[in-house]
Amino acid sequence: SQHGVALELKGEKILPGVTNALTAPAELWLPLPMGAGLYDGLFFLLLELLEQDVALEQGFASSELWSLVWHCVAVVLHVGTNRAALEGDPPPGAGHHMAEPDWNLLSPQGRRTLFFLSLALRVFTRESYQCLLQLTQSHGVLMVTLKRLLSPGFLACLDGDPEVVPDVVIQVCQLLCFPFALDVDKDTLALIMEAMRDTQIPAQLLQVCARHLPFSFTELPMGLLCHLVVSDTQVIDQVVREAAASEHIVAFLKSVLFSDNVTLTTDLLSLLAHMARTCSEHLLFLQRILRDSDVADQPLTYLLSHQQHLIRARTCNLLGNLLRHSFPPALQSQPGWLERLLECLSDPEGCVRRAATFAVGNAAFHASCPAGTLRRAVPTLTRLLSDTQAKTCCNAALALSNLGQCGAELRDLLIQNRAPDLLLQVTCQDPRKTVREGALEALRALSQYPGIQQVLHGDLGSFGGPMELLAALAGGSPRSHSARHCEVLLRRLAALRGRAGPSQL
Repeated sequence: SQHGVALELKGEKILPGVTNALTAPAELWLPLPMGAGLYDGLFFLLLELLEQDVALEQGFASSELWSLVWHCVAVVLHVGTNRAALEGDPPPGAGHHMAEPDWNLLSPQGRRTLFFLSLALRVFTRESYQCLLQLTQSHGVLMVTLKRLLSPGFLACLDGDPEVVPDVVIQVCQLLCFPFALDVDKDTLALIMEAMRDTQIPAQLLQVCARHLPFSFTELPMGLLCHLVVSDTQVIDQVVREAAASEHIVAFLKSVLFSDNVTLTTDLLSLLAHMARTCSEHLLFLQRILRDSDVADQPLTYLLSHQQHLIRARTCNLLGNLLRHSFPPALQSQPGWLERLLECLSDPEGCVRRAATFAVGNAAFHASCPAGTLRRAVPTLTRLLSDTQAKTCCNAALALSNLGQCGAELRDLLIQNRAPDLLLQVTCQDPRKTVREGALEALRALSQYPGIQQVLHGDLGSFGGPMELLAALAGGSPRSHSARHCEVLLRRLAALRGRAGPSQL
């Protein structure tokens, strides 16, 4: 105690007293010392008890006291836990004001306001799966209280305290990250995702990062947002609506692309790439993020030459997914991006080469992409047919086949660089099945052109009996892609042989 008298307090005696204190009407005649709130001391006492007595922790997450703690905090924060009240809440970012919490019960000063969240983190850590079930209830007291703690109205009540606001947001995000750190069955995870979506957690995370947190504290909330977007395509619509309506958020996202925080930038690039891959209707929003920057370097050209290889790789992946749909105007306004992308084909990091071949292959699919620049990719792509990473080889093969569709000049360049010969060689000799199949698919696409047909016809006796091997593949399972590709390829070459006559065999 404060007066040096040792007191032994047992949990079974303290817990009923805490329960009584939380349920009994409280009326303070004098303020507590150092601006503390009445509940702060009770939550601190519970935290100390749980840390010292493991037996007390067992089953605490399903106890009446645990539920009571959350309800008391909800009352202090003026949270309505019924459906009608929640549906009347203004949307995030609407500039609404909430009534001031009762600071006599929960203190906003210093770290005392976090005793409740520290207690919650302790219980979540010890009884994770029981707590996760409580996160599945979108209108339950846990989710609506966490929603309020992230709301602009509550954070405004903290008056922008440079210590308290980041601490509150970070600890709430830590609680919301638990489902992604554990082995959770897909049905439970789906319910948690639905609850987070229904309570507008993704939109609030974006608002918090853009408006309420110092930039250095945005890594965890943005990482959580990335998890939510990747886990649930419906979250994408919510995030885009929130961001598109706010120039402040758009400016924040653009600033992330140029930040020194590698984790933050790579998370955003992953989020944007997932949007591009799954939701073509949001391409205009993506272009808004990727163009019209106020800095000298345009975002894509800057990111493609970034010193961090993960950022170069994620940018190539974003480009590849953007180019799956169309040739965006945002790319036309940044003429340097294609040259930087071609440089990434020779990157020392394998993940960058893999993503770059994917992007170049999709770029070659569009007539708007300048063929004069694309032709410089041919020598590098032919070398990448023997890359150590199988996916890079497959991407390079398909990129070469797409380049073959860009006109006679590029097909002549493919022949000059021995692309058809090398693809046939890979098809017959590469030990990796996926690489052989990728090369075979590219050969089938290229074999429709007479000049390349002539090259392939002349190569048939060059090495390892390719005609026999292709015939064997064609006679395999009729359902396999390889069999179908070989059948088409052999039929085209047989037609050429028939036109040429037996003297040319």
